[in-house]
This record gives sequence, C-alpha cells and structure tokens, in this order.
Amino acid sequence: MQLDNELIIETPEHVQLRFALASVGTRFLAALIDHLLQLAGLIVASVLLYFISDLVKSFTGSYSKWVFAIWVTLVAGLILFVIGYFTVFETLWSGQTPGKRWMKLRVIRDDGRAISFFEAFVRNVLRVIDLLPSAYAVGVVTMVLSNESRRLGDYVAGTVVVKERASEAPTLFEVLEHHDHEIRTRTANAQSSLRLDVRQLTNDEITAVETFLIRRAELPAQTRPLTAARIAVPLMQKLAVPPMANYEWFLEEVDRQYKAKAKYLVD
Repeated sequence: MQLDNELIIETPEHVQLRFALASVGTRFLAALIDHLLQLAGLIVASVLLYFISDLVKSFTGSYSKWVFAIWVTLVAGLILFVIGYFTVFETLWSGQTPGKRWMKLRVIRDDGRAISFFEAFVRNVLRVIDLLPSAYAVGVVTMVLSNESRRLGDYVAGTVVVKERASEAPTLFEVLEHHDHEIRTRTANAQSSLRLDVRQLTNDEITAVETFLIRRAELPAQTRPLTAARIAVPLMQKLAVPPMANYEWFLEEVDRQYKAKAKYLVD
C-alpha cells in the first residue's frame, strides 16, 4: 500500500525502496533558514561595501564610478550567491543545505540515487522562477499540484525532496549502499553456482536472448518484465534451471556463458 506522502522506487531487481516525501511546510521552513543565512551574508557584504566606499572616497575625493562598479559587481554577485549557495551545498553535502540539514531533508534523484552537480545546478537555476511573483508562489503552487511535492526545478532536474531517517536508523545512502552490496553478493553467489549447458540452445534462442538484451531499454516498463519472462521461462525449463525471480539476470547469464564458450562450440 502506497501512502500519499510516500515515494516508492522499484529497482531493476524488483526490490521496492520507500521514501517519505518532504511536505510543503517543512521545505518552506528549510528554505526560510537558508534565505536567512543568505541575508546575513548579504548584510556582512553590505557593511564591507560601505567601508570600501568610504575608503575609495578618502582617496579619490568622491564616490565616482568606482563605487558604481562595485555596486554592479555586488548585484551580479548577489545573483550568483543565491544560485551558488544552494548548488554548492547540495553538491558537497549530498543533497542538503544548512536549512535542509536542520529540517532533516535531502534532495535525491527520482531513481533514489544521490544528486550530482548537474541536478543541483539545474534545480536551483530554476529557483528564480519558483520565487515569482514573491514568497515562492510559483513553487508552492507547483508542489501542491504535484503528487511528489515537486517544484518546477525538481521536474526539470528529475529530483525529489525526502525526509531523512531518524538518527538511530541508517541514513538513506547507507540503505542504498547496503542494498547494492546485497545485490552484488547475491549475483556473485548465483554466478558461482549456476552452470548452464548452453550447447542445448539453438541459434534462434540465442538470437532472441541477445535481441532482448540489446533492446530492453526501449521497452515500456510495464511490458519489459513480461517480455523477459516469456524468453527466459522456456530456456529455464530446457536447461533444467530452478525458477528464479530475476529473469533479466538469467538472460544476461545465458548470454555471458554462451559468449564465453562460443569459441569452443561446434554446430
């Protein structure tokens, strides 16, 4: 059963990963904390600019165009600061900013993986639009209408914001790392125990396996497992292989062992 505030991601091994989605309220509070920190930084920059302006005036006798140039630089820096603040923190802190860390939130890709610089940059460049006309109006409306509480930047970057697990529980990326380790271990064990007599397979059967593996990425998500099963089940019966849940892995193993022994096979 899927809850309204829950994101379920199914891995290629048909394992479901569940994430609690961040609410609009907690995301707003996290953004408020980040913007207050940005404001504090801008106040410090403004104070420094004031002293620099006085220093320039003491040497030139007037503010002249030097102060104007400094102000232009400050405005450009402000834009870069707003975008760069979120991008740099989310890249270095694996999807977190100070505000998100305080509220125990994290940005991840919609496939459950950690975001890279690209996703962090794209989602935060579009933050300028989400801020319009004021107070994140566009962003809030978009999140309310979205099942995953995504704002415009999340849609374009392919990201979602989820809640971190409790401190006593493993973190999100520890869970993913553990899952990947289990899959690698399970696959390695299966590979070491599964021996296939690929000599029994006909050229047409091998061609069907190879064609599926080459074109499987083009198949719709709903039909891909069924297609793999239709090809794999008869081969399992023919090779006397016990039934297994991961038909795609079986086809990959058939292809791997066939290619490994192909130079020894004689028609």
